Amino acid sequence: MRESGGRARATRESGGRAAGRTIVGVNVGKSMAVRLQDAAEDYRTAVRRLAPVADYVVLNVSSPNTPGLREMQGVEELGRLIGAVRSELSAANAPAPLMIKIAPDLDDDQIDAIARLALELELDGIVAVNTTVDRGVLGEATDVAIPFDGGGVSGRPLGARALGVLRRLYANVGHRLVLVSVGGIETADDVWERIVAGATLVQVYTGLVYGGPAWASRVNRDLARMVHAAGASSVAELVGAGAVPTPA
Repeated sequence: MRESGGRARATRESGGRAAGRTIVGVNVGKSMAVRLQDAAEDYRTAVRRLAPVADYVVLNVSSPNTPGLREMQGVEELGRLIGAVRSELSAANAPAPLMIKIAPDLDDDQIDAIARLALELELDGIVAVNTTVDRGVLGEATDVAIPFDGGGVSGRPLGARALGVLRRLYANVGHRLVLVSVGGIETADDVWERIVAGATLVQVYTGLVYGGPAWASRVNRDLARMVHAAGASSVAELVGAGAVPTPA
């Protein structure tokens, strides 16, 4: 992870682990057993226990599996949560970079508001996106059976929306925040598309399930060839290279 807001960095020594080891990210969400009005304390409890061994912490306010959780994406609720968690990080002497994970089902005004809040509060980054509750991404011709209303859709059907949210975020924050793009990434071409659209980093889950343990090495080899062919020395040089400029 590159430096952002003066806090984020590649790795840090934590819990006795030497710098340069595998980066450990902690994704924290509210328990389903906790009332929404008590959510901040639940996040603080998790952060208190996990932040000392984390290289970065993500506040997940977008899981569709936890009733009411997405209500915390409102800027007032989110601002209070970030303040509470920062107090806990300070008390625990665990200055891990702090990010938030948002849903793909937000509208443009909501995305813009969250981006402004992240800049105002000097967050280290935004993870975009979680799974979607929009079954329309599956299309009309699908043999996928959805026997219940809960849960979210991931994988290839999520790709277009994940890319759209990334582009919207990058138009708002540029290089000032780390943007981690998630959703519908399966190939090196997909990674390339997210990088030039403004992603600092990418994450993958469904693609890894279907691609197997060697997925990452295959994609990294292909991506390295693409970076070399573009005449760049690193992926970092290409972040946002294909983004459409927007007026200040």
